[in-house]
Amino acid sequence: MTPPLESTPPLESITAAVIGVDDFAPHLDFYCGELGYAVEAEGVVPAADADRLWGEGAGDVEVRLLAAAGAATGRIHLLKVTDPVAPAQHPHTLDVGLAGINLYTRDIAASHERLRAAGHPWISPPQSFDVPVGELTVQVTEGYCLGPGGVGVVFVQPAGPRPTAAWLEDPGRQHTELTSVVCHVPEFDAELAFWDALGMSAGYDVTFSAPGLETMADLPSGTQVRLAFVAGRDGGTTRIEMVRADRTRVDRRSTQRPARALGHTAWSARTGDLDDALARATGAGGRVVCPPFAAETPLHGAARLAMVETPNGLSVELWQPR
Repeated sequence: MTPPLESTPPLESITAAVIGVDDFAPHLDFYCGELGYAVEAEGVVPAADADRLWGEGAGDVEVRLLAAAGAATGRIHLLKVTDPVAPAQHPHTLDVGLAGINLYTRDIAASHERLRAAGHPWISPPQSFDVPVGELTVQVTEGYCLGPGGVGVVFVQPAGPRPTAAWLEDPGRQHTELTSVVCHVPEFDAELAFWDALGMSAGYDVTFSAPGLETMADLPSGTQVRLAFVAGRDGGTTRIEMVRADRTRVDRRSTQRPARALGHTAWSARTGDLDDALARATGAGGRVVCPPFAAETPLHGAARLAMVETPNGLSVELWQPR
């Protein structure tokens, strides 16, 4: 049975997207040089800790921690992969597994122009489309950039953006921390229940189709998409954007392995009580891949760390600061 929610402080949000790279340089050029992120920490996770957390054979893993205006969530963990299990590929929205990472931009036309000029292609020019919110519709404008190393980056210029830590800290900056991490999951309700047990809930869950969305994400005409935003109850910018479409392409989950694969491979989330969070995770259909252990890493500081898989096989680091 899942422990009662009151027993553990809920997860605020997703702390970071975990991205495997074979070369730091193009990613630092993109996230820091173009999007205004900064390297908050760097160093090596030694093999003894990396093998426990990310699986046997990871070895010493060189890492970089990127943040936007010092935001505590919506960060990017870059992991250097020396022997990737597969070449870097951009997941399609219809591929099962982890997909894009999203962030807000104040001027999507300017972001599109600048990044294309720097050699980063987009699936299409930014598109506007309506999404249902109760009995109303809200227009958003989005564009899907094919970032370096197989990472898809969705830029969002919403009609009414949520507050973000980066924009509160630096109101003049163009781009925020990550506002969403995206997954396409076949067992949608099981995934919702898993995150609800960990203190995050879907305040928005709709099924719709939209021509602008189809153009932006390269979807066949008439594709029906179920979309839910799963957010923490007590704050934190970065939420989970869960998608299920009425058609699928490739199942990428087997090659999305942190420290062993390139691209978007896992999520990291901070908790106030790791043992209780693991009990909740297993009670809601998740699986503990790495039991908790204490370590000090450039990504987490001094912390207790563990790794779980969600009911849909997505990899999530759970960590509790010490």
